[in-house]
Amino acid sequence: MTGLCDLHAHTTYCDGADSCEGMVLAAIEAGLEVFGISEHSRTSVPFDTGNLTAESLPRYLAEMRRLREKYADKITLFAGIEQDRLGDMPADGFDYVIGSTHFIEEKGEFRFVDDGRDGQRETADRLFGGDFYAFAEKYFETEASVARVTHCGIVGHFDLVNKNNENGLLFDTSHPRYRAAAISSMSEILKTQRLFEVNTGAMYRVGRGEQYPQTWLLRELSERGGEVILSSDAHAAGALAYKFPEMEELLRSVGFKHRKVLTPQGFADIKL
Repeated sequence: MTGLCDLHAHTTYCDGADSCEGMVLAAIEAGLEVFGISEHSRTSVPFDTGNLTAESLPRYLAEMRRLREKYADKITLFAGIEQDRLGDMPADGFDYVIGSTHFIEEKGEFRFVDDGRDGQRETADRLFGGDFYAFAEKYFETEASVARVTHCGIVGHFDLVNKNNENGLLFDTSHPRYRAAAISSMSEILKTQRLFEVNTGAMYRVGRGEQYPQTWLLRELSERGGEVILSSDAHAAGALAYKFPEMEELLRSVGFKHRKVLTPQGFADIKL
């Protein structure tokens, strides 16, 4: 692959397994030409931990500046942030922003969107009367404003609610209610931001057979004039650029002609 770029990765500054330098060295070993680390933003959710803090943020940015200089002859590095829709620190001083929705709020209670299969069942039962489609509708309603709220340059894992739903064990993503909610959310986001990541993180971490967004959603995105960038959402070095060649082929098959990469001058196209 040419123009190999991965901008969604996490380190020990939040919930990743490896240091910034360890991830950079792994990115070089993997043949990446462009690499970005995008630590999780702090949020207002009381039980949300493992994110950047006011104290760790300047250390993270300083370390990324050091590594950018140290490895300038081997790789182009960027310092990003994955800004949650409920993030309560400004996304200033970063090279790029990934906007993500990790939580829903229902009946005055915050819940993780992807809190394991048992956690998702509990959320659906307690807050939505066991109706998984109502749960998904709430998620996509929340996700619809992610670009407007976070001012992101990349929309992160658009259909995160589907993470633990391998083989439809929780709900059917072909159900009319699910599809209507997802398409409505995508259409709203596209009014503000066109660039969505094609994220292989759950394929690596939990054995999902499909990327975010699902293939039918990628086809919808292509038809609506959206744009795509590959990402691994790597929380460990071994996940970097996971299944990127397969994702390129998939993107071609659903109608995309280009994918994006980040350069010092901004986002640029790579022909598929």
